[in-house]
Amino acid sequence: MTTNQEPYNRSINIGNGNYNESIQGDYIQGDLISGSVIYINKSLFQISDLLGRRISDVAKPATQEEYKQRKVLLNKVKNYWIEGVLEKSLHSRVMISLGLEERLDAVEHLGIEELPDKSGQALPTEVGVTDVFTQMGEGRTLLILGQPGAGKTTTLLTLTKHLITRTQEDLSRPIPVVFNLSSWASKQQNIADWLVQELNRQYKVSKSLAKLWIKEQQLLLMLDGLDEVKSEYQEACVQALNEFMQKHGQTEIIVCSRIQDYNALSTRLQLQGAICVQSLTDEQINQYINSAGNQLQALRTLLERDTALQELAKSPLTLSVMTLAYEGKLVEDLPQTNSIEEHRRHLFNTYIETMFSRKQAKQKYPKEQAMRWLIWLAKRMSQTSQTMFLIEGLQPTWFQTKTQKILYRIGTFLIGGLLGGLIGALIGFIDQSKFVQLTLQIGLPIGGLSLLLQMTEIKTVETLKLWSWQEAKKLLSNGLVVTLPLGLIVGLLNGKNLGLKLFLGVIYWLIAELVLGLLGGLRGPEIERKTSPNQGISNSGRNALIIGAIGGLIGGLIGQLSGKPWVLLGLIFGLIFGLIFGGGKACIQHFTLRFILYSKGYIPRNYAHFLDYGTERIFLQKVGGGYIFVHRMLLQHFAEMASVPVQSTTVPNLQFIDRNHTPVEPDLSNVGNSAAQPQTPVQNHLVCTNCGNNNPPNYKFCSKCGTQLIKPSI
Repeated sequence: MTTNQEPYNRSINIGNGNYNESIQGDYIQGDLISGSVIYINKSLFQISDLLGRRISDVAKPATQEEYKQRKVLLNKVKNYWIEGVLEKSLHSRVMISLGLEERLDAVEHLGIEELPDKSGQALPTEVGVTDVFTQMGEGRTLLILGQPGAGKTTTLLTLTKHLITRTQEDLSRPIPVVFNLSSWASKQQNIADWLVQELNRQYKVSKSLAKLWIKEQQLLLMLDGLDEVKSEYQEACVQALNEFMQKHGQTEIIVCSRIQDYNALSTRLQLQGAICVQSLTDEQINQYINSAGNQLQALRTLLERDTALQELAKSPLTLSVMTLAYEGKLVEDLPQTNSIEEHRRHLFNTYIETMFSRKQAKQKYPKEQAMRWLIWLAKRMSQTSQTMFLIEGLQPTWFQTKTQKILYRIGTFLIGGLLGGLIGALIGFIDQSKFVQLTLQIGLPIGGLSLLLQMTEIKTVETLKLWSWQEAKKLLSNGLVVTLPLGLIVGLLNGKNLGLKLFLGVIYWLIAELVLGLLGGLRGPEIERKTSPNQGISNSGRNALIIGAIGGLIGGLIGQLSGKPWVLLGLIFGLIFGLIFGGGKACIQHFTLRFILYSKGYIPRNYAHFLDYGTERIFLQKVGGGYIFVHRMLLQHFAEMASVPVQSTTVPNLQFIDRNHTPVEPDLSNVGNSAAQPQTPVQNHLVCTNCGNNNPPNYKFCSKCGTQLIKPSI
């Protein structure tokens, strides 16, 4: 039964203005921003949150070490996303204030029967995303929507920058951390588990520490790219987010998505508020173009009469790309078309050509080769729904054919067996033992079978710090699947009779379990201080040597207790098993995978060096130890440079290059005409059999799609 109460009114100073509210029964009616009204159920959001007092039971860091770990993560977010992305983004070239509008209809307000019809109402120009978020009070959750390239990520990172500054002043506050939801689709985990995985993968936070922070709700989640989740999984992702928020009700969350993709969903996010980043106005576009002077005269002229180009320029991203690609161009150099898609395609093609010809960056790779690698990378990232690429994140799922997968399995097995055999033989020779052949027989199966029994995801071993009994027990129990059959197999291969075979199998199994327990116990809570490209593999190699040495000691001690000649055999088993499972397995798998991809021409030999080159050419941005394309639209453009077969009835997106290596528009007048003659190479240029692009005769790969060119026989 509800008790009638007299309304209670109060006025509160929040941020730059006042918050006026009327409380009656279980509801609060408040005027937050310029007359916009939000009704909040008290059972969901406490009044004291609006007063700025945290009511959560979140545990504050109690020790200096905990403060240090929080500061390390905060600095990483700042270095990666603010200094590495926001301040170097293409959007930063267009210093225009982005307009915002409220979209309360975009989110589901639990327990609220009626909302005012304020959707689509523009906020005052002086109100930014920081003002909106601050005035929502503690426990806030927000959705940021917008058109492609409108500045959603820029808006998110601008807010992140403010929140970082606030947290630096008081490290007991939640830590703002940026994630991209695109990677969620790969496993479709619950959000808490996915966050643990991403904190470990992207920020090098140990999983135990990540779980603790999420459980105690010490993170402020900045979730970008809901629309970048594969379309068939977007509904499930929204449901997973809603479930997470129900279980972690005091965790503050901001989610970004393209408005078209979000509106297509039947499920709504259960957030407190939503805003939409508005497109640039004609006045803003003209002011920006005019400020550039005569260098953009051709673009200014074409914008006056080309409605398709005007529409494209409403995006801050594409306006920025236009200033880079069309600077100093003549009107006749620009496409004359009414198609937005053709304009966009020409714009990004010209941008790519311009970035390759920049004099500020040294030409370290042939253009056709770099294009091939960038296209392949974009296609794989697009197919696996990845926004950030980590070199150590390369997985066997990136292989395109069964042959490549078979070669990978054979290669890792042979390398593991060879490594084990060499270690066994070397120890036998050093010991001047009569059991050299026996040690070789033990080393080969240990190395090969250890890798053959686990051929799935490549998992690095990056941190060895404090002892954890919980992690030790977990890895011991999970390791039974590998250690028991491996120990028995090696024992059966080397014993003279069944009893001895089983005895050896038990000894090898015991050594393997102790090594795994040691490995698990050394994975205590820690966050890596530095992050560099492929750091996961280099750390795994270092840790493999440490665990291998300890494993050899354990094996030797157990062998000593069993009596000669088991000392030598135990030493070999422990050393090899420790090397492989202490991080060596990840190294072997990674380099086998890299070698196959390199031999097929998909990647360069020195991947980090090439990715840094892509950053110099403003195709990529470096985020800690990972890399992202400067924008999803550029990633999609590279990915779509996949060839359309010449035999197809679909008109290929052809791009030709004249003798001065300048892109020119093709003549498509005969496309689709059955009587048309096959295209003839111009000036002995090589025609790509995949996309029809003309290439200079000295090129080995197509400059458009990256396909290997075939020189005609004379």
